[in-house]
Amino acid sequence: MLRLGTVLIVVSMVVLGAAVATIDDDELLPPQTSGTTTTSTPLDPSTTTTITVAADPAVALVTETGVVVAVRDQTRRGYLVTTTCGSTAFVTQGTPITEVQVVLDPGHGGEVDTGAVAPTGLVERDINLDLALATQKILEERGISTLLTRTGNYTVPLGVRAHIADNANAQALVSIHHNAPVPGVSERPGTEVFVQTDSDDSQRLGGLLYEHTFEALIGVESVVWHAAPDAGVLRVHNSRGEDTYGMIRLPETPSALIEVLYINSREEAEFLETARYLSLAATALADAIEAYLRTDNPGSGFVEEPRRFTAQVSVADAVCEDVPLG
Repeated sequence: MLRLGTVLIVVSMVVLGAAVATIDDDELLPPQTSGTTTTSTPLDPSTTTTITVAADPAVALVTETGVVVAVRDQTRRGYLVTTTCGSTAFVTQGTPITEVQVVLDPGHGGEVDTGAVAPTGLVERDINLDLALATQKILEERGISTLLTRTGNYTVPLGVRAHIADNANAQALVSIHHNAPVPGVSERPGTEVFVQTDSDDSQRLGGLLYEHTFEALIGVESVVWHAAPDAGVLRVHNSRGEDTYGMIRLPETPSALIEVLYINSREEAEFLETARYLSLAATALADAIEAYLRTDNPGSGFVEEPRRFTAQVSVADAVCEDVPLG
């Protein structure tokens, strides 16, 4: 379960879904340093909303439907938020999040943006989310506040995912994926981690993710591994010389994208479907993130030469439909 801020919201009316262009200045709550503020403001002549607001302003909100959204402004009546498709909505119910150390991004999502599909029928969007949830649970147990960019099977464009992390002032963003298509057979797991070219923090995060994940997987016997010749911690540049992947190029937050294993390999896909895999991988990711936050360890697995690859444009923007927030 997500770490919850200290807040009590009692409402008799919800304003939701329609875009909100402006909020009057007197509606905005100033930053507070201690205690809580209780305010009653008429929504119409016959009803009121009473909100007890946490001492620190919210950076994100977990809505009644369990959806994570970035908070743009906190008002006397509720929260101005960015919806899952990047629009603006006003929400009066939900659990505010006031501090986020790490954002986990389960890649893909929704009926169209499924990611790769294994020969076994395993869908990448689903295993990405399962692994993110398992990793979040471990991190929260270790006292590391963690937020997910999506909590279910719905579409979130790359820009909105990056905005959630940047808006929260997170210390790290980890995008979780499983790779395709299948390269040649290897004696070693083909884990790949993509990092930001111009960020030393991103590269250290990537090195720790690779090191911990590779060490956890290399001890697994009886799995036929697959790996690209340059597998490791990689900078991947498109034809313009930019970081090719949106979850690396768009966030200001130090970010890394991990392709844990090859979902298009039947042998690896069968392993991905086991409880052992989920436990090993989630623990490895949590260990790497904790090491990034609490140590100066540099990580390992760095590949000197950038890979050249121009990624396809994400379909998320074209197919995105906002999900209910309450």
